Amino acid sequence: MISHEDSRTNAVPRLPARIRKSPLLFIPVFLLQAGFFLFVSRHRLIDGDEGFYLLASRLVMQHRAPYLDFFYTQAPLLPYAYALWFKLTGLSWLSARAFAALPAALLGGLLYEHVWHETGNWLAGASAVVLFASSSFVFGWYPIVKTFALAVLFLFLAYLMLVRLSPSSSRWWMATAGLVFGLSVATRSYVVVVAPLLAWWILRRSGGRKLAHLLWAVAGFIIGIVPCLVLFFASPAAYLFNNLGYHEMRSGGAGLIGDWQDKLQVLAEIFTGRSTGVQFSILTVVCICMIVMGRAKRDASLLAFLMAVVLGIVSILPTPALPQYFALVVPFLIVAAVCPVSHYFSNLQTARAMRIAGAGCFLLLAGFVGFGIAGFRQYLFTGYQVPGVVGPADAPNWTLRQVSAVSKAIDELAAPGEPVVSFWPGYIFASHANPFPGYENNFGIYISEQLSPEQRRKYHVLTRGEMYRQFAFHEPRLAVVGNQGPRSGGPPPWAAQAMAEHCGYRLVQTVGDTLIYQCCAGPVFP
Repeated sequence: MISHEDSRTNAVPRLPARIRKSPLLFIPVFLLQAGFFLFVSRHRLIDGDEGFYLLASRLVMQHRAPYLDFFYTQAPLLPYAYALWFKLTGLSWLSARAFAALPAALLGGLLYEHVWHETGNWLAGASAVVLFASSSFVFGWYPIVKTFALAVLFLFLAYLMLVRLSPSSSRWWMATAGLVFGLSVATRSYVVVVAPLLAWWILRRSGGRKLAHLLWAVAGFIIGIVPCLVLFFASPAAYLFNNLGYHEMRSGGAGLIGDWQDKLQVLAEIFTGRSTGVQFSILTVVCICMIVMGRAKRDASLLAFLMAVVLGIVSILPTPALPQYFALVVPFLIVAAVCPVSHYFSNLQTARAMRIAGAGCFLLLAGFVGFGIAGFRQYLFTGYQVPGVVGPADAPNWTLRQVSAVSKAIDELAAPGEPVVSFWPGYIFASHANPFPGYENNFGIYISEQLSPEQRRKYHVLTRGEMYRQFAFHEPRLAVVGNQGPRSGGPPPWAAQAMAEHCGYRLVQTVGDTLIYQCCAGPVFP
């Protein structure tokens, strides 16, 4: 038999105390992950949603406001964050993807620091980083221009501050925790469902300063959601439609929360997913085992697990539900799994038990990474089973090089600032052309027929009939018909192509599978 302290010493090689306590350890971990996520960001196939996110960011740079000046279906902070970045670096897909990689790298660094802080075990911190970086939900959805990485970064910061909360914590600590939570909500609005859980945690940990701590957190939260409040008061109807009304209409009658058969299919894909394997299942099973064994009672693990549960529930509720929404859950599941496992190891009393448990953990980690390697190949190269990519043959259309080539072709044909129709906004983003009014977002067509003409003008969406009329009168001189389709918003490419050709437009340039049309003189009909 060996003592408790001896078991810990034999389990994990100990680093010198001066190094273990150095905050500089965050830096190499961050830099390693920055290199990894920058590589991923440059090669990950483009997701269709990135087009409208990036064009919205460019429009914000041009002093136009989401909801008020163009259709935008998410919380408003993301385009403002990217607009500020573009002010510093210039407009390009490479610049956009580099900015997308930074929150992922920062989050990975914070995850490492937090697990090490909670366990005192550098190997546990390293394991958490490996799980994070090799998760298909992370490298597949964080280092691209979507809301996941930024929203989770802010939310994880709020978690870190609250899990280290004590009755002696200052009012500025509480206000900052509320602020970063508010910024998370301003990036992805339904994260707000975590608010009751965080409020309960504040009351639980604040001792005799419960009310003061809660009020300062609320004050910080209000500051964090200022972008939402400003745009809401500017036009409540437009704000509510873009954030709620559109999502209810696009569900096809199922409402904001409905179509439970689809949700069951999504859950099945998450736990046995074609692009994630059983990675999510591994983390979930480990968490449940640690709870059953009573190892997840520490504050950090408990709050992380509760946040993962709440986020998992809200991620399955929207209609339609998508597996990618569960990217929000992964960092909290990792904390809830790794920290209890590390504490379990620290309490093992024999070398034999440690070897058996270590072998089991190694096999689980190796399996997790193995599924990640398969997903890595899909998301970056083949496009197989990647949402928005219609198989490997379509993958070349969704590369940064190909989309940038289309933007360059537009610049050769269009005058600077000329309004150009593109059925996918991503082609316009890095060009010097402007989007033709109503084409700033490619998803409005889904619900346009359900709106009155006055509502369509107010919310900046077009019906297919209105699009056809514009083409018939040759209002846009140039039209870009590319690899967009029903899975990326807008009409299928063949329908857009037929409309352009029927209305007298001629094909003037081809870039891969993307076609650029130019009109002849005069309208088709009076």
